[in-house]
Amino acid sequence: MHLNLQSGANSRIKFSRLGTWYILALSAIAIISIVGQVLIQQHLRDQFSDSQVVNVAGKQRMLSQKITKTVLLLKADQTEKERNTLRINLQEAAHLWKISQEGLQEGNDSLHLPGNNSPTVTGLFEEIRDPFTKLYESAVRISAVLATHPLTNLAALDSDIQIILNQEGRFLSGMDVLVRQYAREAGQKIDALRRMEYLLLFVSLFVITLEVLFIFRPTARQVSRTVNKLRASEKNSRKLLTEVGALYASLEKSYEQLSTIHEPVENPRLYAKADHGGNVTFVSEAFTLLLGQHAVDHARRLSDLFQGMALADDWMDEVVDLVSEGSAWHGELRFQGATRECWVALVIQPVLGAQGNVEELMVLGSDMTDRKLAEQRMNRKNRAEIEKTINQQKFRSVLILEGQEEERKRIAMDIHDGIGQMLTSLKYQIESIDVKEGKTASQKIADADHLIKDVIKEVRRVTFNLKPTVLGDYGLQAALKVFIHEIAKLTDIKLVYKTTGEMERLPQKVENNIFRIIQEAINNAIKYSGADTIEVVLQHNDQQLLIVVKDEGKGFDARIVEARSMNIESGRGFFNMYERTEYINGKLDIQSAPGQGTTVALTVPVQNAVLQEE
Repeated sequence: MHLNLQSGANSRIKFSRLGTWYILALSAIAIISIVGQVLIQQHLRDQFSDSQVVNVAGKQRMLSQKITKTVLLLKADQTEKERNTLRINLQEAAHLWKISQEGLQEGNDSLHLPGNNSPTVTGLFEEIRDPFTKLYESAVRISAVLATHPLTNLAALDSDIQIILNQEGRFLSGMDVLVRQYAREAGQKIDALRRMEYLLLFVSLFVITLEVLFIFRPTARQVSRTVNKLRASEKNSRKLLTEVGALYASLEKSYEQLSTIHEPVENPRLYAKADHGGNVTFVSEAFTLLLGQHAVDHARRLSDLFQGMALADDWMDEVVDLVSEGSAWHGELRFQGATRECWVALVIQPVLGAQGNVEELMVLGSDMTDRKLAEQRMNRKNRAEIEKTINQQKFRSVLILEGQEEERKRIAMDIHDGIGQMLTSLKYQIESIDVKEGKTASQKIADADHLIKDVIKEVRRVTFNLKPTVLGDYGLQAALKVFIHEIAKLTDIKLVYKTTGEMERLPQKVENNIFRIIQEAINNAIKYSGADTIEVVLQHNDQQLLIVVKDEGKGFDARIVEARSMNIESGRGFFNMYERTEYINGKLDIQSAPGQGTTVALTVPVQNAVLQEE
């Protein structure tokens, strides 16, 4: 048989190429977003620096005026204390004035000044360098004289005072020009940021447009074609899909029964020949006998040889299309023979000429009638048993679906009633926080922090119920210990856990199923036993693991779980426990009687579990 995989391979290549382009498209959008965010953040940092620069430059004017004012406050009749106060004010103002001026020109981290001035600003600083230097040096000399002789005659300071008064106007005029230049450059940066945002928006829209035209729309078309093909296939496979799940349980037994059929299958032999269009050119004697005819008219198509075959024309078209590509067709046909319905296994093989074209079709077949009839008899004989198996499978599916639905309901209630309400309360608390309220805001933040911790605890509880992480990290012994410890906090019943030594880790799937079985047994005992104490004992050796869950509670009639696969009274809990036990090749023994308590014993062969995993 020749399999033509070219179409499937081409589809995989197309989808792989589209997937690659899709990833590249998303990457392009992500890169544009990241680059845009980096540039915008850089401009925002520059704007913060610009505002700080304008602020400090404005203060320089105030500091120069403060220096001048302090100098003018010097009087001849002042006391030493008053002179020292003025000297300190003058020194502090001059020192801060100089640091700020140097920071504006060269940068200062403590004042958040970058120092990256434009050539225009640098030129303006050069223009006021002379009045600034004279002003500063005069202020320093006055401070030095006052520090040595606080009550010195003002005549000794008159020259420096005059320099300060003369140079202040020049400095203030220059600083006014500087502040306006700083403000102008900051505005230019804002305009540049606005233009950059428009450019990034245009690039993003352009890239998205290209992706829609060359990636998303071709992908949608490809997906649409694939969906149409799937719909065409669905028409023929819908009935089979609805039966597959129900028949799984009966497949193994059906195979065993069918293996007892010993009807021999005829060896393949030549039945007929036809030209490349499917017109019969030769029919063998063996085939005419099967048809119950002495002779067959050759001027017919292959489909005409099989009287009573369903969809004969469609089959003929399928055969011609397949063999025209140089591939063989094979399968089974059902048709009306001489005295009964017949089945044949056919292989229609094209014969290629020297030029590679199809010249002739060889029809080889085997008579499958006796074997098919034997299979039908076997199927009729076991119909009742198969239907019973199907009903069992349906019943199991219903229980599994109901169990999953209850588990989803429980998880949804945990999230809605616990985590959901906590998060809603946390949202309202955060929205009500006003940082201006001080102490009240601190209390609300503390309450929100406490609520966040409660949410984390609730999330851990829900996830623990789904699957405790300690089970995967530390194994079954530790997981049972943590589970019993946690569940004991939620009930008034005393739970006792006994184990000796450290056991070797079992395969993960075995530990998961053992944990779920014991979890179900403990939950059943808590809900229904009414006992004061529940005892869990874990024993192990090199051959097997034994876990016993025992209570001295109400008990029940153990016979209701004996027919566990079909008796709904046994409950989904027992059903799941038995199913999981069979999955890990273990043995589950449930002993109970009304008024005598319940004992659940799970035995798991350790060696078999390890070998199965390997």
